[in-house]
Amino acid sequence: MKREQALRYVSYAVDDALCERRVDEAPPNARLVGWQCGFEPLFVAVWSYLGDDCLPDPAEAAEYATDLLVEKKWFTDNDNPPEPDYVL
Repeated sequence: MKREQALRYVSYAVDDALCERRVDEAPPNARLVGWQCGFEPLFVAVWSYLGDDCLPDPAEAAEYATDLLVEKKWFTDNDNPPEPDYVL
């Protein structure tokens, strides 16, 4: 999946201080971490609270996105969340 395709599926946003943010606050270069949920994916935009030039690396972004969704009890097995299918 390409970034342009993924943008329409961004449902949550979080910064690297684990502060949930509004999706419309995401900078254009935010990391997109996604899980395939049946026919449609779900993406979390992840960026640094320090600014657009300090993006978390892909592994950190996946961890922040997973932590946010675990906090929301989004996963079926919240004790063992799956690895993301996409990190863009």
